[in-house]
Amino acid sequence: MLEEVLLTLETIGDIKLSAIISRHGLLMVSKTTQDSDSEAFAALTATLHMSAESTTKRLSKEVPNSIIVETDKHSLITYAAGPNALIVVMASNESGLGLILNELKKAAEKVKNMV
Repeated sequence: MLEEVLLTLETIGDIKLSAIISRHGLLMVSKTTQDSDSEAFAALTATLHMSAESTTKRLSKEVPNSIIVETDKHSLITYAAGPNALIVVMASNESGLGLILNELKKAAEKVKNMV
C-alpha cells in the first residue's frame, strides 16, 4: 500500500526519487529513476528533517510540515507523515512546487493512517 502512495506521487511531475522512511532513517519503500543508495539516502534525509525540525521548534515553538532544499536543478522535499514517518521526494525545479506540496499533504495523511 505504501508503494501505491509513491506511484501516485510520481504521476504529478518530474519526480526523480521518492521514498517513505521512518523518522529514524529506516527505509520503508522507495522508487527511483537514478542510481542511488536508498538506505543511505533515507538516513541522511531523516537527519536533515529532524535537524530542521529541532531548530524550528527552538525558534518558533512550531513543528514544520515540510523541509525544502533547492539546488539549481532540483528540489529535495521531506514531508512529515505523522509521528512515525516521512515522505521524501526529489523533483525537477521545472515541476510545480505548489502541486507537489499539495499532493504530499494528501499522501502524508494516507501514510499516517497506514503506519
